Amino acid sequence: MRARRQQLGLIALILTGVAAASAGPAPRTDAAPNDVAITKPASAPSLPAASRAESTLDASLERTAERLLRGAKPVEGAIVALDPKTGNVLAFRAIASGGTSFDVLTQARLPAASLFKVVTTTALFESTPISLQDRVCINGGVHGIERRHLEPARGPGTECGRFAWALGHSKNAVFAQLATRMLVRDDLLKTAERLGFNDKLPLDGGAQEAELGKLTVPYNDLDFARAAAGFQGSSLSPLGGAYLMTLIARGGAPVGLRLHEGSEEPNVTSSSPAFSARTARLLTRMLEVTVETGTSRGAFTAPDGKRYLPNIRVAGKTGTLRPGQGEDTMTSWFVGFAPSRNPEIVVSVMLVNGHTYRRKANELARDLLRAYFHAHGHAQTVTDPFEAPGSDALAARVSE
Repeated sequence: MRARRQQLGLIALILTGVAAASAGPAPRTDAAPNDVAITKPASAPSLPAASRAESTLDASLERTAERLLRGAKPVEGAIVALDPKTGNVLAFRAIASGGTSFDVLTQARLPAASLFKVVTTTALFESTPISLQDRVCINGGVHGIERRHLEPARGPGTECGRFAWALGHSKNAVFAQLATRMLVRDDLLKTAERLGFNDKLPLDGGAQEAELGKLTVPYNDLDFARAAAGFQGSSLSPLGGAYLMTLIARGGAPVGLRLHEGSEEPNVTSSSPAFSARTARLLTRMLEVTVETGTSRGAFTAPDGKRYLPNIRVAGKTGTLRPGQGEDTMTSWFVGFAPSRNPEIVVSVMLVNGHTYRRKANELARDLLRAYFHAHGHAQTVTDPFEAPGSDALAARVSE
């Protein structure tokens, strides 16, 4: 059963944010190899908060999100959880380094980085005959895209693999190459705009407005390839990341997002699907690779080789933002949903950490999912992240 939902005072809690508190695991300085982009966060205007009587928030999940953020001690961070069937917001917590927590949660202030590969993959499935079995050969491209990455690789150091693995392992050069060969600028831009980029993301039937993300698509072929791989041109909000995953979890069907039960009906929008059900299925299969063998395998697997969420398949995508020159912050993203074949919950986590840090976004997402499923019928197989022996030490493991 879902915990009793919070009542009045919701937005006051959101705007107050989460203060840094108890010490977490030992600081870390590692960085992910593939999900990396050079970034400089931009400021965003604040949005007004609505005042409603009945919140959609799950009180227990909210406490879990707050505790996880406090333990992570980020410079800035956010956790959003949604019910993909109803569009109800279940958790909505943030730590703000400037502005308000509502801004952090709802404004596209940080680059989307490797999360944008989801948009490029959608465009490929919607506009080209590409299949999961198609093989792509690359060489390099881990930390950037150069002109040589726009063509199929040959010779020493060449790595060939199925497209099915590219998203989960965040292969930058795969997306740069395929976008250059198979897409035109309008394919990428129109796909992104169908998903909600460059538009408002309404909350509570339009009583409040958020941003999913912003996108500028260049005409130059090299810059276009870099944009397709997530290195430039796109930004995303934590709420927008959650909504992007919600669209996939719903087979491409839009849904209205609600922070309050009394918001205007109908909750499901009247617009056409953002993409086909087939595309949603293919995206889900690729996103499952992230947790099974890809960039989040370490975060979702205990040192003894057992899964933290046994018998619960998770679909997700990571992103890592390397600081620009003169900056000393590292940002990590994780967005996803579970169970991937019959989704109950969507999660989006963003952390802006200093040079030394305690947690990464995929670790917080994992623990939020653990808490949720432990409380929703899986207590015998999924441990509570705050009660499991050695949980702090496990959470400190390098995950990408």
